[in-house]
Amino acid sequence: MAVRFSKWGEGIIRRSIAAWGFLIAALLLVGSIEANAAPCQAHQGKAKSECIKQAKRDRMAWPPKPSEAEIRRRIGTVQWRKAERVAVCETGANWQHYPHGTYIGGMGMYRRTYGIGQAVTGYRWPSEGATKAEQIAVAHIVAQRFGWSAWGCGSA
Repeated sequence: MAVRFSKWGEGIIRRSIAAWGFLIAALLLVGSIEANAAPCQAHQGKAKSECIKQAKRDRMAWPPKPSEAEIRRRIGTVQWRKAERVAVCETGANWQHYPHGTYIGGMGMYRRTYGIGQAVTGYRWPSEGATKAEQIAVAHIVAQRFGWSAWGCGSA
């Protein structure tokens, strides 16, 4: 036998479920804010604000204007070295290779293929002055999607 509620009873149940959901979401949000601030609690003044800024940057998938060390840390040393070997084989590691040609950048990537990784990371095109780190990050996205066999020198 099914339990039936009046329209009034159904409304109360729906509102209470929504209230509990809101309460749980709020508690999770507060917990995540406190967890994110916890590593910076030991710092004071400017050091604390720098720590918080770096923590926010670390949570970004692909932060703007990355350093080589930052990209190397994000993708891993093995993938970084693989990208460097492919770049040496493809273009002699010339990171401004053919800025107006079909194959661009130090990785010697086809323009449309570079566009796939560039759309994910938001980093500049080689013709716009993309750094080695930005180009390797874009290549990493492409390699995740298609594998290193996307390059003729992918086995390097």
